[in-house]
Amino acid sequence: MRQSYWAEDGIKLRDVEPGPLPEGWVRLKVLACGICGSDLHRLKSPETAGRWGTGNTPGHELVGTVVESQRPLPDALYAVEPWLACGSCDYCLIGKSEQCRNGKLVGAQVAGGLADFIDVPERNIHPADPSLTPREASLNEPFGICTRTIHLAELKMDSRVMVLGGGTLGQICSILSRDYAGKVAMTARYPHQADAARKMGIEPVGEGDADDFAKDFEPDVVIESVGGHASTIEQAIKAVRPGGRIVVQGLFSHQPPLDARLLVTKEIRLMGSKFFGTSEHGPVFRAASRLLPRYRDEIHTLQTHQFPLSEIQGAFAAAIDKKAHAIKITVMTQE
Repeated sequence: MRQSYWAEDGIKLRDVEPGPLPEGWVRLKVLACGICGSDLHRLKSPETAGRWGTGNTPGHELVGTVVESQRPLPDALYAVEPWLACGSCDYCLIGKSEQCRNGKLVGAQVAGGLADFIDVPERNIHPADPSLTPREASLNEPFGICTRTIHLAELKMDSRVMVLGGGTLGQICSILSRDYAGKVAMTARYPHQADAARKMGIEPVGEGDADDFAKDFEPDVVIESVGGHASTIEQAIKAVRPGGRIVVQGLFSHQPPLDARLLVTKEIRLMGSKFFGTSEHGPVFRAASRLLPRYRDEIHTLQTHQFPLSEIQGAFAAAIDKKAHAIKITVMTQE
């Protein structure tokens, strides 16, 4: 089978033979897999690769069909929940699997979905809604990330929300906030990000205008979705109103500056949003899979580019090249 991997000089393809299937795992034929912002950070900053090291196979936004399992499973399209919690540590036992002491991430410590096939635990696959195509259903993972963030944001019907970042996560957080809050604005670096926001009923704000906009908008909640080398933590602390909340989901490649004095004097609640976790009604990832069909029109706005697996290098090149006007690039294995 074809499998992508991180080489010293970027992303490449190799042929591998699948090994024996571990107990309790299933083998999926991957049909669609999105390229995540963390994959792009790895490509642009290989010196900070960490768990996305050389030789690893990326890809954690994926769906596929079961081709091998140890018990009969329904013939369906499955979305993969990529955080493999152990289920037995103290955090897992109290329903905080996002903090699992032994957790591993598909696409990092476990071979990911930018490949023809993938092996994952059976408990980590969730049937996708039958109305969705594989390309559409591959957004289940980022919807799960953002569903978790919205839970932590504790939005109210009159909340004012400011989302920092116009990438996939920023756009999804914006449309989820749109349906729970009174007013939502999103910063956009590029015109195509602003255009997508307008199509979905979100007020776009140019990055250079964000500080002045926030003075009048006074957001109750700021959601940070950028990470990397950005100074968006500092920007969020300045932007949020006194007593407000900041939820950070971006993965940073450096130690961002933080104005602790302003954090204290404004009495800001600053929290991170990691993985999916569990809510009052079960796994957040499963909740996101049930929400996803509601946003089918928005999905089409966000999934701007598709590439076959054979053109994996071109897919990553387009994701980095902002002149391509990409928001979410999806790699399809059916060619």
